[in-house]
Amino acid sequence: MAAASTNDQGGFWQQHPNSHIRLLGREQPAGKVLVATQNSETDLFRLPQSVTGRETDDYTQVDPLLPLAREDGSSPDPLPHTSYAGLTPVQRRRFANWLTSPEVTAPAAFRHLYLAWLELGLLEKERRAEATAELGALLDATGWRSERGLGQSCLLAGWLAQDGTLLTRAIARGSPSADQMSAGSGWLARLAYPLDPECALALARGWELRVGGLADFSLEQDGGLLHLRLTSQASGLGADLLAWALAEAGNGKEAPTLWRPWHTVHRQVRLLLPWIDLRPLLEPKLGELFASLPQAARKVPREEASGEPKAEHLVDPAEWTLILEFGDSRSQHYDYVAHLARKQPGYRLLMDETRQLIHRVRFRKRNLRQFWRLWSYVESWASVRVYVNGEEVQKWNVYPYSAEMR
Repeated sequence: MAAASTNDQGGFWQQHPNSHIRLLGREQPAGKVLVATQNSETDLFRLPQSVTGRETDDYTQVDPLLPLAREDGSSPDPLPHTSYAGLTPVQRRRFANWLTSPEVTAPAAFRHLYLAWLELGLLEKERRAEATAELGALLDATGWRSERGLGQSCLLAGWLAQDGTLLTRAIARGSPSADQMSAGSGWLARLAYPLDPECALALARGWELRVGGLADFSLEQDGGLLHLRLTSQASGLGADLLAWALAEAGNGKEAPTLWRPWHTVHRQVRLLLPWIDLRPLLEPKLGELFASLPQAARKVPREEASGEPKAEHLVDPAEWTLILEFGDSRSQHYDYVAHLARKQPGYRLLMDETRQLIHRVRFRKRNLRQFWRLWSYVESWASVRVYVNGEEVQKWNVYPYSAEMR
């Protein structure tokens, strides 16, 4: 038996305690919000094209004329991108009740509608501060930990508010995509906001750096050590990692900025946001940072550190394999060589018993062209070791058609 509906939905919604609700006839629809935004000059975002405001329908707005069940009865969850009008009367009642405590768990459709309201609030001067605060609060809500859209909405809020703290929390706790993390790290650098341990860990995991032990790294237990390493790295670079990357991206000048589309949770809102891609510069430094931590690096066994590699070098004992290892070098080509090595599918960053970093690259016979490319740079480095099928080859025997290389 269907639940009875209320007769005074309009009065119910007008008196609802959640101030972020966007009611049809009371709040502006998305199209009109964008028109008003277009008339307000800002260097924080742009609109991808001219908007006219003709689109008066907003799929997220609450229509008080639609029936609302009197009680929160059992009903299947709506599909994730359902509009308010697409909800059943019982689902609307569930939605209305949930809005009194939006920090708790709810169907994805409810969360998406709520995020869409908050995103529109970010574009309205009178609502911006309240919407930003609400998004920040949801980052700590257990009911939102699985919602990826929250991270992208909080990144937008942090950039529009020029709030480095919120940007950092969005990257660390909002689970945005790897591409969105790239944007957020660039914005943090633009704001001259330092990289903290929680954000550094989130970037390393979000970009899926191939550093042994990264997945098991404990911020609670070893966050202090990571902070010390970040400080030490900043001292060596002469600036915080983000500031260093921003300067490097611009070669000492202002880093180039691209305007790229930013897809909001609200399907009718499209923005262009400034984008400085620092990921190619940050990834190698983060890899070195986490590989230098005991919890994030696999120790090289004593026999390997002494130059006697074991069968762990070989993926298949029957397959010909070459291992190239090299450590730190003062060569002007070191950063470039390390960058080339990281691009190889058989690359690993390790640490020996003396806590020295070792770049290890495994090559199969069909990929030796890449090995020779690296070898042309590193053959004179003192830290270089080459192993063929588990046996070390002396450097003077490393050349094409060498008997030791067969």
